[in-house]
Amino acid sequence: MKKATLEKVQARLEEYVAFSAKHPVLILRDGEPVAMLVGLDRKEKRTPIKLRAVLARAWKDYEEHGGIPHEEFWKGLAKEVSRS
Repeated sequence: MKKATLEKVQARLEEYVAFSAKHPVLILRDGEPVAMLVGLDRKEKRTPIKLRAVLARAWKDYEEHGGIPHEEFWKGLAKEVSRS
């Protein structure tokens, strides 16, 4: 899943809409998720994103590897956003 700031999406909306046909785009404002752009390309049959499955994978990962401190999470997210 690609992550992008709201400003980048606004500036290049057409490109992000095209990208979202195959991969969802998580939109961030001030480093926090605010929306997700999911394309509706009818040519390809895609498996829908199922929230329960995402949460189950996240919980399993947490149980296996533990969590990270709050500040470390936000610093890592900021680095990812700056790279995209």
